[in-house]
Amino acid sequence: MRKTVIGLMLIFITSFLVKEVNANEYLTYQEIEFEQNGAKLLESYSNGEYEKYYEKLTKKKFWGWRTYIRFENEEVSFLKDTLFVIINEGETPITETFSIKKEEYVKKQYSVTGTLGLDVKASDKGFKLGLEEKLKFSITKTVYTEIEEEFEMKVLVDSMTKLTVEVRGEGKVSNGIAKYYRFFKNVKKGGWEIFVVTTEYYSLKKELINEN
Repeated sequence: MRKTVIGLMLIFITSFLVKEVNANEYLTYQEIEFEQNGAKLLESYSNGEYEKYYEKLTKKKFWGWRTYIRFENEEVSFLKDTLFVIINEGETPITETFSIKKEEYVKKQYSVTGTLGLDVKASDKGFKLGLEEKLKFSITKTVYTEIEEEFEMKVLVDSMTKLTVEVRGEGKVSNGIAKYYRFFKNVKKGGWEIFVVTTEYYSLKKELINEN
């Protein structure tokens, strides 16, 4: 008698198609790994690092931004979500069929700390007060290149095997700190971060089940 366990199977199709996301959705990803040692997300900055970087922006300005870029277009790989798991504890292989519909697009996400703000109401989300335009490097524009693809997939799950379906991807991260001045007075300061998702894809992983 075969025994099959299927979990979290019904939610993955709809969740993958949602394009309207919170500005910092990437902070909910299960894993984010940098290609370069030492690179980090804004949320990992220590208080000491903030103070160190603020000292690089001691020169005042009559009006506008002073910015410091700590990490620029650092490549990352990530595990966004685990969609479902199939475990075959029976004696014979089983075949599972599921449908996938996806859209591939470039998606830019933002995060801030301190007194910096996000314009989350606009259709083209971003930082308030034109901060992004003051950053002196090239970041991929927020343009959606929609490629709809729908297909069915059959997967053979061998006896005593666990199949995991995940959403993984690659992207680029840039972050640093900024100060905003009005009449030579620093009225806003904090950290900023831009996370550009360049690729998202489904990952199927098979593992043998330990009989012990």
